[in-house]
Amino acid sequence: MKIALHPINKTLDLDSGANLLATLLANEVGIRSVCRGRGICATCQVTVKGAPNGLSPKTPQELKTLSLIDGAGPNTRLACQSRVLGDGVVIELPSAVFVEALDDLLALVGEEAVTDYRHPINGSLLIPKDKIITRSLLQLFKNLTEEVNKVSQS
Repeated sequence: MKIALHPINKTLDLDSGANLLATLLANEVGIRSVCRGRGICATCQVTVKGAPNGLSPKTPQELKTLSLIDGAGPNTRLACQSRVLGDGVVIELPSAVFVEALDDLLALVGEEAVTDYRHPINGSLLIPKDKIITRSLLQLFKNLTEEVNKVSQS
């Protein structure tokens, strides 16, 4: 069976029932999973653009997490909680970067953000595209590394 990935215009072959996150990671698609596939963070969220019935139904954990994610819509899925059951699924990968640690942004101080930077747990917008990344802006997120560590260790 095949799935299409946008905007990278890549098609992947996989077996029926394959976990979407595991498939994306095995194919080195740029997606993260702070919670290591437990469905409690926002980093592996994707948008289903075609053949949504080709994925397994949303799990209770996925529904709970999606209810907490900023901007999650009816076609938003957590790749870690999704199994591919049918052919022709079209997945749109997130265009934003999910920041896992404040250190990830320190090297970018003084630069203009080339993409949106989002919180890895709730998907909230930390730094919008085209905004200058400043040290004072980073101070607003000083607890980010602690939050991510709690999720990844729980």
